This record gives sequence, structure tokens and C-alpha cells, in this order.
Amino acid sequence: MPHGAPSPTLHFIHDWVPEPEHGGYYAASILGIWKSLALNVEVLVGGPNSEIEKRVALDPFGLGIVRGDAVFVAVERGLPVVAVNSYFQHDPQGIMVREDSPVRTFADLDGHEVAGQTGATWQLYLQRKFGLPRMRVRPITGNVMNFVHDPSWIMQAYPTSEPYYALKEGVRSRFLPISESGFDPYRVIIANKKLVSDHPGLVAAFSRGAYLGWQAYFTNPVPVHEHIGRISPSMEPDGMRFSYVKMRELRLVEGNPATGESMGHVNLQRWLHLGATLKDLGVIKSVPPIQSVVSTAFSPDALGINPSLGPWFWSNAPVVPRKP
Repeated sequence: MPHGAPSPTLHFIHDWVPEPEHGGYYAASILGIWKSLALNVEVLVGGPNSEIEKRVALDPFGLGIVRGDAVFVAVERGLPVVAVNSYFQHDPQGIMVREDSPVRTFADLDGHEVAGQTGATWQLYLQRKFGLPRMRVRPITGNVMNFVHDPSWIMQAYPTSEPYYALKEGVRSRFLPISESGFDPYRVIIANKKLVSDHPGLVAAFSRGAYLGWQAYFTNPVPVHEHIGRISPSMEPDGMRFSYVKMRELRLVEGNPATGESMGHVNLQRWLHLGATLKDLGVIKSVPPIQSVVSTAFSPDALGINPSLGPWFWSNAPVVPRKP
């Protein structure tokens, strides 16, 4: 960009309606963290069938949230996108069953119908690994009412959301995390490759602001929940509190420090293993060079950030979040 020229607006698409799972990004936006880094970011709402990879590929200033396996597929299709930020260290997708369901393990799914996204890679993985020739996938409805009214209903879910709404209707559930099956992608932010190559400073500022945003949200979620409640009326206060507590309990953003994980951490061996798994499943024809799929240039380590410390210890921290 020419010296003194205004910073272009980055278009960041999250992967569903506004919810606490996007809390760090809304904190970066409404608390002025990105603004303090001289960055303009427009947060856009995704949703079902939003084709985030295509939208980011068509937008030279685009970023968006997808699963790690989707990045390999997009790259093989020739879409100019690359993962720049590990959003969740482990994708929280899983399968929710009634508390008294006979389904106790993934192998028990054989002969059952699962409401979920048709053709999802995790389904192929489960069927291959656990031998589930009689498992069938039915369309998912987007709410828990079938689960509430049908004791045999099994559904794809997030542990931070659907269990709360089922319990609110008086139905207790159990949860089988897909990550514990062996299929364990990151959930990531992708960027248009032209944005990364032509404006790496913007991607670095976006990432720095995102990390600060998560620290701010975890320190005090109240202003973010109030904002989400205004722009997404279906999000109720108790449900948002449940999501917040479950995210912290599962350490979705922070990861497990005992295994070397931390906020934004990138393990290239995990990426390579995921690529090999996708090739074995026939999802991709070959594993592309890993640098075409994921960049490590915007991790906290690369940016000189210690993610184990609060933001008030970070270099150039623009905001000291309010403590609860």
C-alpha cells in the first residue's frame, strides 16, 4: 500500500450465526482491538451452505473459518486459499446421543441413522475405521427438537451448544467427540493467498488482534455476550454462558499445554497426518506441499506473542481488558 494510504477493509466470514464460539473475534471488533492496530475488519455472518472457501477465494481481502480438512480440498480444487490461524486446536464436532442410548462408542453406530451433514469427511473416516456399513446419514434440521421427541435420534452436534438446548427441554445427553476417533483436524482461519503474499502485515495485524480478542473475551465475556444477544436474538444469556464455560473446560482455543498446544499453535506433523488420512479416504488425490495448505508465519510464536500470558503482558498490547 502507498505510504499514508488508508488500510483496506478485511472481510472476515465466520462459520455460523453469531455465537460465543466466535467470541474472540467479536471482542477484537467491538472493543476496538483491530482498530488500535490500524486495521479495518468487517465481520460477516456465515451459516449453512455458505461456501466460505469460495467466497474467500474470490475476495482479495477475504478471510474465513473452515475445518482443516476443507483447506486440503480447496487447494486441490485450485482455490487460492491458505490456513493462517489455528482457531480451535481441535475441531469440536461430535455425535450427541441420549444419556441412556445403547450407543456408547463409535463402533456402536452401525445400524443407526445419524442426523448430520451429508458427505462430511468425518463420516467417511468413522465408516472406514470402525466398519459401519449399516450406518446411515439423514439430513440435520438445525435444532434439537427431533432429539428431544425421539429417544432413538442421534445427531451431529457441538458440545458447546446442542447439549444445553436438549437439557433445557429436559433431555440429558452424552457426547462422542470426533477428535477422539483419530480424525482430529484443526478448525482454522483461511485467507486469500493474494492477501497473504501482497499484504502480510495486514494478516499479521489481523492475527495479533484475534489472539488479543480471545484473551479479552476469556477475561470478561459480558460485553461480547451482550453484543451477540443484540445481533443474534436466538442466543440466550444462559446458553451463551454454557458455551463459554464449555469452551474453557475443553480448552478449544488454548489447547492442551501437556502436549505442546497453545492458542494459535501450528503442528505441521498434524497437518501432514491429516493430508495422508484424506488421501487414504479418497477425499483428495494427493497430498500437496504443506506450505500451500498452511502458513506458520502468523502463529503467536512467529509474531513474538506468548499465548500463555494475559494480553497486558504482550508486546504492543493495545487493550487491557476489564477483569470480571
